[in-house]
Amino acid sequence: MDQVSATAYGLFGRDDALQAVSDLLEHGGSAAVTGEPGFGKSSLLKVAGQLAQRRGRRVLAISPTQFDRGLPFAGLAELVNQCPDGVLDQLPGPQQRALAISLQRAEPEGRDADALAVPLAVRGLLARLCEISPVTLVIDDLQWLDQASEGSLAFAVRAVDPERLGVLVGMRPDPDAGAALLQSLPEPRRDVRLQPLEDWAIGQLLRERLGRRWTPPMAAGVARASGGNPFLALMIALAMQSDVSKWRWSAQQGQDPIFPLPPSLSGLLSEKVSLLLSAAAREVLLLVSAAGRLTVSQLQRIVEEGMLRSALEAADDADIARIGAGSVVGFTHPLLASAIYDAAAPADRRRAHRVLADKLEDPVERARHRSKSIIAPDEMVATELERAAEISRSRGAQQLAGELLEGAAVATPSDLDTTSSFNRWTRAVDTYLGAGDALAARTALEKGSALAETPEQRAQVLLRESRLAGDVVVSRPKAEQAFRTAPVGSPVRAEILLDLTEYHRMEGHGRLVLRLIELTIRAAVEANRPDVQLAALNVRQSIHWLWGTGEGRRTLAEIDRLVAESAIELSAAERAYAHSFYADWNDEAAEGVVREGIERTVESGRYGDLSSLYITLVLVLIRASKVPAAAAALDEAGRVSAWVSGFGLQEYMARVLVTGHSGELETARELAQKGVERTGATGVPYWQAGFLAQLGFVEVSARNWQAALVPLRELAGIFARYEFVDLEQLLWQVDYADAALQVGALDEVDTAVKLLRRQGAAGRPEATVAADRCQSLLTAARGDIDTALVELRRLADLSGAESPFEAARTKLALGQVYRRAGQKGLANETLTAAAKAFDDLNIPRWAERARDDADRIGLHPSTSMLTATERRVAELVAAGRSNQEVAAELFLSVKTVEANLTRVYRKLAVRSRTELANKLKP
Repeated sequence: MDQVSATAYGLFGRDDALQAVSDLLEHGGSAAVTGEPGFGKSSLLKVAGQLAQRRGRRVLAISPTQFDRGLPFAGLAELVNQCPDGVLDQLPGPQQRALAISLQRAEPEGRDADALAVPLAVRGLLARLCEISPVTLVIDDLQWLDQASEGSLAFAVRAVDPERLGVLVGMRPDPDAGAALLQSLPEPRRDVRLQPLEDWAIGQLLRERLGRRWTPPMAAGVARASGGNPFLALMIALAMQSDVSKWRWSAQQGQDPIFPLPPSLSGLLSEKVSLLLSAAAREVLLLVSAAGRLTVSQLQRIVEEGMLRSALEAADDADIARIGAGSVVGFTHPLLASAIYDAAAPADRRRAHRVLADKLEDPVERARHRSKSIIAPDEMVATELERAAEISRSRGAQQLAGELLEGAAVATPSDLDTTSSFNRWTRAVDTYLGAGDALAARTALEKGSALAETPEQRAQVLLRESRLAGDVVVSRPKAEQAFRTAPVGSPVRAEILLDLTEYHRMEGHGRLVLRLIELTIRAAVEANRPDVQLAALNVRQSIHWLWGTGEGRRTLAEIDRLVAESAIELSAAERAYAHSFYADWNDEAAEGVVREGIERTVESGRYGDLSSLYITLVLVLIRASKVPAAAAALDEAGRVSAWVSGFGLQEYMARVLVTGHSGELETARELAQKGVERTGATGVPYWQAGFLAQLGFVEVSARNWQAALVPLRELAGIFARYEFVDLEQLLWQVDYADAALQVGALDEVDTAVKLLRRQGAAGRPEATVAADRCQSLLTAARGDIDTALVELRRLADLSGAESPFEAARTKLALGQVYRRAGQKGLANETLTAAAKAFDDLNIPRWAERARDDADRIGLHPSTSMLTATERRVAELVAAGRSNQEVAAELFLSVKTVEANLTRVYRKLAVRSRTELANKLKP
């Protein structure tokens, strides 16, 4: 069975566990899944049941509770209720009667039933069900299964064919739980021990369930607080999300924040620390919880020796805290720190923070504790926090820098002048945005906007509101309002113009954006804002490529010249965007620049920049026909929380590109359609065009020609309406020409060729080669096959003129025209070479198309023409399996099996299952 993706089922970090379960479904036997409460045993078993059902297996599930433990045959009753009508009637009379009495379905009569009758009945029941179809028995929370049911099932499963009966049990790590049943589980038995989830897996879980804001540093803190327990992590994160003000200070450099206690644990943990610790011990541990991390030597500089020793001994005796590696005092569970902190009176907390601010050496730690020790604004504290924010930013702790700036804004006296406080609030907003935390940015902006008094300050608030809107339709009016509000000559006008240019670019207003971008550059120079000027040049480069002015490379040179001549430095994301997003497909430096940018961005903590970096990386790899590498980059993006910012469209596009080229056409089609609907509804033709192009590619890959023409015709209309020329190097016009040729719409092929030639003239030579190929196919379709062959042979002999994928498409086109010309040998050779080229690139649907075209030649049909899936379907059918059985065996739909079987018949020139069986005989 193929590798099963746990992430696809929402089981982050559980790939090994799910693969063990999948192996059971493939080969039979049993699996025992052990894990602490909340580790995801039930979720894993639920997915296992879904997989079993999709493979055509009957699933019988027993989910006892602790209240069922004392109810004899409660588990067995749940099992029997899932059996189809009539199966119980097939059991021998004594067994039927014994089972009915045990389950309170019949009154006992005469002597008691034989004690062996019930286990025999369960065995017979399972055996008969397995004769109908393979069965998977799933028992969750085995520790709560009543002994009578456990004994009957233990007896029954020993004698049933393990290839027809698979048994999955989940339980807590209790050596006595379900011992009888565990000893009877059929072999091969797999023992799966669920470990605490890693930080990245907790991060993916939180982003999937609660939204995008959970960057790796934030998720790492929650992971530590939960001990890697996914259920507890969700509870902590929910508590954090319900009231942001109740927690502060990101986890950085080993310093753990104070997390809110989930309601289910609050009373329990608070009671533990209050009952088991003396007041003196709680005072010492309050220092540790407030600091997040303290060593014994640090505590010795703060606390008297005798008091410290007594407190640490009491904490160790109560299993609350102990001394670990590096003499660090750590809590046995991170949430105990929160319990200690919550239990302290506000005055005691302020006193603890004041002591830490005086005694600790790190300036960032001193500043944050100073802010927690005051109850009134203090400019000295605000300045100290501002300096600490700069230090944190230089350390790559963007989230913490935002929190420090927010603390500085709160600590700023604003009774006479609100300017300093307002500026600190806006800097906090911008820092949060850079860290990828839109929720914190939005919360900070709401607080800071109340201080906006001047027109320029109100314009700054409106500008940030537009950036946080998450929708171009809402963002652009906000930015326009900000521009009208900002005084002429104010520095903020350059930033507003830049954002307006980008919004209009996505809305396709070509002539307007060309004027706006020049105004933006001029305003940035006048305001002495080289950073805005640099960003504007980046946008201008995109404008030149999209509208095909031919000035894209000149603008890139201007960017490099500005960086060389000024003191500013391109950020990692800006450099990668400038040098790679529009790079040629064969630019060998492009991938390295993006990967370096990703590394630097993660180090600096600017998670808000990662979405643009990863869509750039995926584009670079797809253009270079490196599909497996693009798929790996997509997986990596999920692990590092790349999609925490933006409108979400970049993630959609990256997934469509990867899944479409990888052959996962149903997934790609669904994503592309959602993208088209979303962008169409909001009026963003730039993004809509991209999703239409990918939807067209998906349908062409599936050879749904009429379906492909629908989005591609709409896309051609968008290009005509908005005068687009180049859409991030996507050669969508080739798909347009391909589909139009297949349905005989030759005038539309002419249109596609003209669009490709415009793109080629604007600086994309590979578009010119593609135009020549499409023109040759059109020439062949009009009857001049000899001229078409001459041109296609010339194109096929070009080296390095096209990406490997497009070069393989040229081979495919040449083979197709050879076949039309009746040159069967050359056609077969060329199409086979094309299929191999597509296979080497891991683009399976196109390899299949080339093989199918070769099959139509009629030369020597053999099993070597079959794809791996077709060959497996053929073998199973030849062995006598029905289509339904083949579908269950191969984890496919019956419709997919039928489609594969049709191709097998055609390729091998057979007409029946008997002929197929004879064909496959060794």
